[in-house]
Amino acid sequence: MRTVLRRLVFGAFVGTVTAIVLLVGMVVLSVAGVLFDPHGYGMFGAILGTAVLTPVGLLLWWLYVVARRH
Repeated sequence: MRTVLRRLVFGAFVGTVTAIVLLVGMVVLSVAGVLFDPHGYGMFGAILGTAVLTPVGLLLWWLYVVARRH
């Protein structure tokens, strides 16, 4: 049961990190002018999404490390 829980937490962590990387990439492309976003809502949304997902990712990583120790 612990192995399943640990793998589930790790999978959620990987998904969160993937979403963060995609959002940061969206911000970088928007700043560089590659993405056409005339009002900047996409960049604002990506920054907000990254700010929300970062603590979630840190919490999931902490849970994974704690689950690995036991």
